[in-house]
Amino acid sequence: MSGAETVEQRGRPGNPRLLAAVAGQGAALATALPVLLFRREEIAERLGVVGAVVGEAALIGAAAVVAALVVPRLRSVLPAGILLTLAGLLAAAGLAVMARTTGVAVFTAGGIMLAAGAAPGLVLHRLLLATDARQADRFRTASWYWAAVAAGACWPLAARVLTSIAYSTVLWAAAALALASAVLIARHALAHDNDLEVQPTVARMDVPWARRSYGAALAVGAVTIGGADPAQSLLLGEWQRSPVQNAAVLAAGAGSAVLISAFGPWYHRLHRLTGGRRSDAVGTQLLVAGVLMLLGAVSFTYIGLVACWFVAGGAIALALAGLDAAVFAGIAPDLRRAVAARQVRWAGAGAVVGASFNAWIAGGWPDQWKLAVLALPLVVVGWAVRRFAASARDAETVVAVSKATTVPRRVYPVASGPPLLSVEQLSVSYGSVQVLFGVDLTVHEGAVVALMGTNGAGKTTLLRAISGLEPTIGGRIVYAGLDITKTRPTWRVGMGLHQVVETDAVVGPLTVAENLTLFGHGLDRARRARSIADAYELFPRLADRSRQRAATLSGGEKQMLGLAKAVVTPPRLLLIDEFSLGLAPTVIAEVLPVIRRIADQGAAVLLVEQSVNVALSVADHAYVMEKGEIGYSGPAEDLRARPDLLRAAYLEGLAHALHIDQRDA
Repeated sequence: MSGAETVEQRGRPGNPRLLAAVAGQGAALATALPVLLFRREEIAERLGVVGAVVGEAALIGAAAVVAALVVPRLRSVLPAGILLTLAGLLAAAGLAVMARTTGVAVFTAGGIMLAAGAAPGLVLHRLLLATDARQADRFRTASWYWAAVAAGACWPLAARVLTSIAYSTVLWAAAALALASAVLIARHALAHDNDLEVQPTVARMDVPWARRSYGAALAVGAVTIGGADPAQSLLLGEWQRSPVQNAAVLAAGAGSAVLISAFGPWYHRLHRLTGGRRSDAVGTQLLVAGVLMLLGAVSFTYIGLVACWFVAGGAIALALAGLDAAVFAGIAPDLRRAVAARQVRWAGAGAVVGASFNAWIAGGWPDQWKLAVLALPLVVVGWAVRRFAASARDAETVVAVSKATTVPRRVYPVASGPPLLSVEQLSVSYGSVQVLFGVDLTVHEGAVVALMGTNGAGKTTLLRAISGLEPTIGGRIVYAGLDITKTRPTWRVGMGLHQVVETDAVVGPLTVAENLTLFGHGLDRARRARSIADAYELFPRLADRSRQRAATLSGGEKQMLGLAKAVVTPPRLLLIDEFSLGLAPTVIAEVLPVIRRIADQGAAVLLVEQSVNVALSVADHAYVMEKGEIGYSGPAEDLRARPDLLRAAYLEGLAHALHIDQRDA
């Protein structure tokens, strides 16, 4: 495969043909928007419907938002290029149906087809175009895309000013453009949106820029979609403008977005800003847009309304381009689609809130005040982005912080001989309920440490936090001298930290032999064969059932197979959670020597166990947890010698038992 083909298949937005095809599809989809928002009476007249097709238009918009939520799952099956091609063909067919029909039911069906075809574009377009290596290039590409989308919304309005063009003609033109764009995108059928990382990324969806993009989507949806009806009523009623003049004002707002987005990167410096300065600039654009929309709505002069809305349209376009350039490049590729789908959902929520406000709360208000109130979310979001500019870091800054929290950081010198695992003042909560309170625990290499306690004491939560499966709210986890508190679970596995859970730790549809082969997939063939032979030697039952599916094994045999992973791929730290739960004593007697052997070979073992006899029979050191805290820490033999203390701890509480012990002493 040539280098050019590789770049094309990866969907690198530096490819101008892919940019043109995606931008063309975005323009085609945007062309239907002014028809559904501002020409509903004309549609109703042709379809023979009394009034305007408000319900049908709302249904089409709702279908687009709902379909967009399904796109991330579809994208996991089909490449982005193929999905956009099929969606473009479906959208073109829907537009053609809407343009040709004279029946309201068929028109609505065509609209549903359009909505389903538009959904992949709503999610995937910006992902394909927002991953240039340089932030300035990302901003420029996003600006051109939004210029194309604004042009798609602008030209039907401008054409209405110049000629009495029918809405069906506009829809036929949009169908043709959608079909042509689908054909062009088909040339990039293998284009992907998730196999290209242009910079280090963070596997989190709650980075500041993503959160602020949701607020911006809500505000823009409220003012553009929810404010369409009061804006048209204001122009036709208060200002006594004709439909042609109405179209001219709206075209001016969309046209300013085209001009400022297309030519803006040459005269402003937004693409050069980073960190808090970029956040401040984007917030300023949203704030300016909201204030101008509000001032235009209550303006005493017609020219003031036109001027305010003209600049507001451009400011919104610049803010959207800045958000796209900042959000997606710094997020892990597998999470970008989910972030984009959330943005669509928030925009749809804004449209619903705006329309509901107009219909049920402000039904009798003047149109000026309706628009003024709908512009307030833009003002609030813009103010919030500016107000918290220091924390609204751009992609590069977020990644720098992410690297500091995900890449293990050495806290102990290599030669200092620290314990292999050191849990220091660790705290964990489930929502608002804290379950671990300042837990301290250490595990040395070659030692078996038992963690005991009653149900609900926090033992499993502590193990999950060490494995990286539960986030922490305080303290740190040090492994081999490295702070791994915020390290990804997959990295911890690669560092030799393995866990055997109390539930099935095997792949049920595979046989025992296939499970063992899977456990040793990273080993060479000869070493893997030796390791599997060692596992069969330790667990003769597994050798007898090597061709049996793992799902059909007994509970004890499944635990043996789970522990066999530590034999095939020896860990540095093995976490075992309630391995004896539901097992017969004979099975436990077979498994315990294996745990001791793993420790004797140099690994550290942290054994969570509710059965005191099982835990103390193999452990060197013991911890007892009670209500999320470590209540006792000491050699296991001391607890073995004091069964009365353990019995009192489980029956009456550890604090009470220790109090009695100290009093007797």
